[in-house]
Order: sequence, then C-alpha cells, then structure tokens
Amino acid sequence: MRTKTILELVALVLIWSGSWIAIKWGLTEIPPYSLVFFRFLFACPVIFAISYLVEGKESIKINRKEIVDFSLLGLLGVTLVQSVEVVALKYTTAINSSILINFNVPFIAIFALMFLGESINKRTALGIFISFIGAIFVVVNGSISGFQRINIGDILIIISGVLWAAYSIAGKKTMEKRTPMAMTSFSFLFGTIFLFPLAYFESKFSFVDNISILGIGSILYLSLLCSVFAYISWNRSIKSEKASNVAMFLYFIPVVTAIMAFFLLGEKITLFTIIGGALVIFGVYMAER
Repeated sequence: MRTKTILELVALVLIWSGSWIAIKWGLTEIPPYSLVFFRFLFACPVIFAISYLVEGKESIKINRKEIVDFSLLGLLGVTLVQSVEVVALKYTTAINSSILINFNVPFIAIFALMFLGESINKRTALGIFISFIGAIFVVVNGSISGFQRINIGDILIIISGVLWAAYSIAGKKTMEKRTPMAMTSFSFLFGTIFLFPLAYFESKFSFVDNISILGIGSILYLSLLCSVFAYISWNRSIKSEKASNVAMFLYFIPVVTAIMAFFLLGEKITLFTIIGGALVIFGVYMAER
C-alpha cells in the first residue's frame, strides 16, 4: 500500500473517530435533528460541486423515475440513520457507539441473503454470532442485572446500524445505474429535505441566537470533514488499493474513539467494554472475510 494512501486512511480514521466527539459536543448546544439537518445542509452544495467537477454535469442530473429511489435512500441513509444515531448519543457514550455501530456489517450480510440472494457461509454466520455476543457484553456491561437497565442509547445505535445495512442494500441496486458519488449527492439532498420539518418543529432554530464557536465547529467538522472529505478519501482508497486491506483500517476507529472520549469527554473505559468491543470487532472481521 502506498505511503500516501496510508496517510490518507490514518486521517480518515482520526476524522471518523472524532465524529462521535463532535456530535457529543454539538448536542450540548444544538438539538439532535437540527444538528443532523445543518450537517447535511452544508455538505450538500459541496458534494454536488465536487461531483460536477469530477464526473461532469451528467452526475448531477436526475430523471423522474430516479426520484423515488433517491428519496428512499435519503430517508434511510440520511434522515433515519443519522437522526437515530445522534439521538442515541444523548443517552449513551461515544465509546459504546463506536463499537456497536460495527453491528451494521453482520446485518448487511443478513439483508443480502434475504433480498439479494447472496449466501452466508459458516465463517460469516459464526462472525455474526460472535458480534452479537460482543454487543450484549457492551450493552449490559457484562452483568446479568444489566438486562434490567439497558441503555436506550445503545439500542438506538444498533437500530441505526440496521437502518444503515438496509440503506447499503438499497444503494447497491441504485449503483448499478449511477456512480457512488451521484448516489451520495442525491441521498444527501433528499435526506436534508426530509430532515427540515423535523429540525424546524423541534426548536424553530432558536438555538442559532446563542450558538458558540464550539457548536459551529461541530457542524462544520461533521459536514465538511466527516460527510465530504472522508467519503471522497474512502472511495479514492478503495479504487487504488485492495478493498479488504483498506477496510482493515476501520477496526482502529473504536480504539481511537475510546482514547479521544477518555481524554476529551471524560468517559470511562470498563473491562467489559474492552471485551465486548474486541468480540464485536473480531466477529465483524470474520463476517467480512
């Protein structure tokens, strides 16, 4: 793997790890739906401009038949996934979130079996089972009594992973006709449109009068770095290197997030979080092979 690609992927891991911290900081000043809305409101024109420059004017055209497809993708991948994820972070930690979000990988395999007819081998099935056990460890913190006080935020993060898996399967069909960048651009657009009423009626944007540099910085970080730069870097790396080698870098995200959350948010890292996180990551690794 080229040194340039490695450095780009390291930056990608740092950016996506920091997204959980940025969301936590943003939520101290900005209501959940508004945070997601402004994130994609600012990302939309940037991703469309880049799409136009890289792929030409055809990439930003849409016909009537595609409106339903892109609306569904925007609803799933932006409105629902991101809203559920941000609401979840009001109740759970950045550390737990970065671990449990990996649960989307086994669900992608399950949905691919159900809707695309793809097979699941024994190794993948075992990986899914191990990930499930790891998720339980994280959610209940290794205690049987933990089932009586399950954190709703952890459950919401898992749900967001399931929704992301559904988005990924739906998007696979769309990418047979459109490029990944075009699909992402229009998903952002329709997702932002669906987010507007949620964000408006949540607070009528009254927070804008008192927002600080921290709040603005959180929005811009999530918008320009996490939604635009990271996406482009990921696709560029996938194009130039072996996909499985690139994907390995994602396993560093929970580790880096845990370190960031410990120092920047004061979150605690428990033994059961480490054990559960290791099981989830190992299970996902097995399921991907």
